[in-house]
This record gives sequence, structure tokens and C-alpha cells, in this order.
Amino acid sequence: MKNNSNHRRVRCAYRSAPHGTHSVPYGLLLGLWLLGAVLAPIQAAELPKPYHRTSLAQIRQTYQGERFVLVLWSLLCSTCMKELDVLAKTLREHPGMHLVLISTDEMSDAGEVSAVLEMRGLEAADSWIFADDNVQRMRFVIDPGWYGELPRSYFYAADHQRVAVSGAIDQARLEAWLTTGKTGTD
Repeated sequence: MKNNSNHRRVRCAYRSAPHGTHSVPYGLLLGLWLLGAVLAPIQAAELPKPYHRTSLAQIRQTYQGERFVLVLWSLLCSTCMKELDVLAKTLREHPGMHLVLISTDEMSDAGEVSAVLEMRGLEAADSWIFADDNVQRMRFVIDPGWYGELPRSYFYAADHQRVAVSGAIDQARLEAWLTTGKTGTD
């Protein structure tokens, strides 16, 4: 049997190394600690609430007598991601704006949805995620005239009359709605 002394030296190097030369194990520990520090806020982020057929009534009740914007979006929609950035900027400039975000993704994606919202500065928004497997029924309950195009936004007046907008909403439209209550399409 051949003695592999190189293998033995590598395996024992950490035990026999002088104090202060444990760079690999300490580097590994430091890396794990940093990874935990980065992931901790993501894990601590609040998950979106499950959106069921009756959730729209609950949302309307929450904002009774107040204006709010409801936006439907998805992780797989690149236009939605751009719109989330516009919404985050508007929310920073108008912290009193009521914003409801509903992800049309599956409940199993709730952690990723939460991480995306936090990364974009939207963790304070009222966030929901579809919890029903029948997506067509969910869409119909929200709006029988909506066929699933994303992003889809609804500007609710204080009396809860709403204006629907398909496609991305821009900063100017949001600003107009915030100052005048009009979206430019109503």
C-alpha cells in the first residue's frame, strides 16, 4: 500500500498550522456569515397575503372612503418590473399614496414576490398573491372585462368608482391621478 503523504499533509494542515494562518476556514465562516446577513432581511420580509375570491371586497373595505391604486403584476412580466420601479419612486415622493399590489403568481412564489418588492422599495405596499389555482376565476372576480394582460392597474376614487388601465402606467399618469384624481383616460 502506497502512502500518499501529500494527501495526509493537506488533510492535517489546519490542525498543524500556526495561529493566525487558518485563512481558509475563517474565510469560509466569514462567507457564511455574510451570506446569512444578506439573506436575513429577505427571510424576515413579510410575505404577501393570500388573495382569494373575496379579497377584493376586503381591500375595498380597508380603503373605504379613500383613493387607492391596485396593480396586478407577475414575476415573469418584464414590463411589470419596470412599472414596480415607477410605483416605488412615486410612493417615495408621495408616502401617503395607498398602493395595493396583487401578484398573479402562485402561492409557492410568495417568498420571491416578497424579495422583489423589498428589493424595489415596495415592502410597505399592501401586497397580495393569488391563492386560488383557478386563475381565470380570479381574474373574472376582479374584472369580467380583464383577459389577463399584465400589468393591469385600477385607479380607485374615494367612492370606489374605478378606471382600468392595461399596460404600464408612467410617472406622469400617477402624478396626474394624485393631484387631480384623473388618470388621463377618464
